[in-house]
Amino acid sequence: MSIALTATPEQRVLAEAVRDYCAAHCTEEVRRAGSGSFPWPFWRGLAELGVLSLAAPGEGGGAGDIAAACTELGRAAAPGPLAATVFAVHALPADLAGPVGDGTGLPSVGEPPLLPWAPLAEVFIETDGREAWLARPVGTVQPVETLGGEPWGRAGLERLRPLERVPAATALSGIALAAYLWGAGRRLLGIAAEHARTRVQFGRTIGSFQAVAHPLVTAGAALTSAEKLTTMAALAIDGGHPDGAALAASARLSASRAAVEAAMVAHQTLGAIGFSVEGPIGPVAQRIRQFAASPGHAGDLGEQALARYSRKGRR
Repeated sequence: MSIALTATPEQRVLAEAVRDYCAAHCTEEVRRAGSGSFPWPFWRGLAELGVLSLAAPGEGGGAGDIAAACTELGRAAAPGPLAATVFAVHALPADLAGPVGDGTGLPSVGEPPLLPWAPLAEVFIETDGREAWLARPVGTVQPVETLGGEPWGRAGLERLRPLERVPAATALSGIALAAYLWGAGRRLLGIAAEHARTRVQFGRTIGSFQAVAHPLVTAGAALTSAEKLTTMAALAIDGGHPDGAALAASARLSASRAAVEAAMVAHQTLGAIGFSVEGPIGPVAQRIRQFAASPGHAGDLGEQALARYSRKGRR
């Protein structure tokens, strides 16, 4: 029996709504917002669309819906702690998840001392990839500059109480990050392909040269593979398949690698302007590298993926 790796009609409607919202509200100013200028109106608009609460238990959203929404947010290079929000909304009790889901409180999810979004966060969660605890910062959060311009900070955490649904929250946040990364990678590759189609050198468009065309095709194939793996992982999670978490880990690793490769190819295709922060791909490429390198216990992700394929090989 085969399963079509395509979005449902409901997921396509959701994706279209997020796409239209980003087209209207994810402006260049929002996209390039730094640590001192978080775009709260844009973020709260996502909450009003229901995007930030998709992972809430019993709310009707699922991994496929999260993937559909985060893909469009990646295409728009939207800022914000998307994967952390998915994790927090699913793992936290309803009373604490509410401010995260309605866009009034940002979460910081990670391991101290270096914590993403800590300077702006109102909800802190410490996690080692297997367990998680509601926590609070000890002392002052020291801001740290990051590649993607996001507000990270150094702080100690005091654990307050353990959280439930951590494996499921980890898998869902992995789906969110994988979908965002391949969507952002696809955005960069589209810009690079258009430049290759129109830029003329030596009397020919540069896309006619194999040294330009072949890397674009290879990067596109890697992104397509990551897209299909993300869709497969989301289907497995929503269907209660035991390999769902391992597939989500594989999807995150695949999308991270594919998106970083797409960023490198886009830089090379655009030449000098591609390496400029002020250029058309600068902030998107930086965000891809930031997200791809964000804390996520890469060793654990790899172990989950390898364990899955080892089990398959023994059958």
